Amino acid sequence: MNEVDTLDGATRSAWATFRTLLADGVAALAAGDTLLIECPHTPSDPAPPCVQFHGWDESVVRCEVLADDYLAPYRAWTASGSALLSELGFHAPPRNAEDRGDTADESIPVNWYLDLGHRYADRAADACVRVLRDAWAVPHPSFLTVTGPADAEVCGIGRTVVSAAPAFDPFVAVRTADAAGRRALVEATLRHLLGFLPDADEDGDYPFRLGPARLYLCPTEDAPFVQILAPVAAGIEDTAHAAEVIADVNRRWPHVKLVLDEDRVVATVDVTVVPFVPQHVLDMLAVMEKFVAEAADDVVTALGARPYLDRTGSVTSAPAGRSPLLPESLCRLAEAVWERGADVSVGEVLALCGADRARIADLLALARGCENQSLTRTVWDDERVAASAGLDARVWRMTAALLTAAHRRLVAEARDGSSTVQLDLFGGVDPAGGVGDTLFD
Repeated sequence: MNEVDTLDGATRSAWATFRTLLADGVAALAAGDTLLIECPHTPSDPAPPCVQFHGWDESVVRCEVLADDYLAPYRAWTASGSALLSELGFHAPPRNAEDRGDTADESIPVNWYLDLGHRYADRAADACVRVLRDAWAVPHPSFLTVTGPADAEVCGIGRTVVSAAPAFDPFVAVRTADAAGRRALVEATLRHLLGFLPDADEDGDYPFRLGPARLYLCPTEDAPFVQILAPVAAGIEDTAHAAEVIADVNRRWPHVKLVLDEDRVVATVDVTVVPFVPQHVLDMLAVMEKFVAEAADDVVTALGARPYLDRTGSVTSAPAGRSPLLPESLCRLAEAVWERGADVSVGEVLALCGADRARIADLLALARGCENQSLTRTVWDDERVAASAGLDARVWRMTAALLTAAHRRLVAEARDGSSTVQLDLFGGVDPAGGVGDTLFD
């Protein structure tokens, strides 16, 4: 993967994460709350180009985009920009006294506006991102300044521009002083390769997917090397036969070593890091990816075993004392989406995950993380890898959407006497907002 593709994938992932966090912040707006998102601007701008969300009451949130009256002339809305706003559902502000009515009503909007119910927060967030990214050409969410309620800041929406990190050169040899230094370089190498840093597991290892391979990059605390692991097979019954198969594979793949551990087989590559040359680690990751793509399935068949990991990346029949990578309920839900897609209902989600809002919120965060990791690989030059990553991302997106719908159903049920009728405020509430209890993608 070249540097342009890595940057592209990281940027798409950042926008996807921002949209998700923004939807959560919009859905949480109370009556009277305002969430303001400002774009980069110059001193010549009469006001920073911005998008504002305002909680009008307990049912409706208004999204406003600055009109020409408040923008510098060079930022005036073009025909294509106005068409985009209309396509997204925004209404143009009244332009003359006849449109505004005989009385000067301060509630009549002076900007482009879109009124939606709280449950359509995803749609509002998507419209905002389209305006920022496509109309105003903001290159990355980190250029935005977000101010609003404290809970929005806690959600991580608010960002400040930070200075660029020093350029990472994978060919430069670095001599590390201790385990902490090795770990820092491992993290920098993963960011360079993937565009993000995977969350470390309970053992301090970094699990991630590289093309068709689910791998672990494992820094060592007491030795100057890092280990690459690829879980291969589980459920081995004939260990004598397994030893023969492993010996044969080890002869044919000299840089990869298969290891039999009770009834499981993992592939390993040890990379010395004295000094630490990131490109050496990247090269060996490529070797392991090639091994998994070309040989892992044949090894599983030859061993008469089952794959070590299922399609969601979770350990099959995890041994006692070790938790799977993902909760079982999330794995079962993702498997259901793999098999039946849109036929999975919100009721099934609640049956699988329980009617616990906090637990569903945790599962939703995991699903979004899996989707973002998949999205970063959809820009690979290898069409096979990109297609596989796109399918993964679609499954996790549908899984996250189902979890979101389940969470919001629980929130709605918890509201005593909440009204589902959208108010016709200011003569400008968009009746198209009430399109039914559907998932917005």
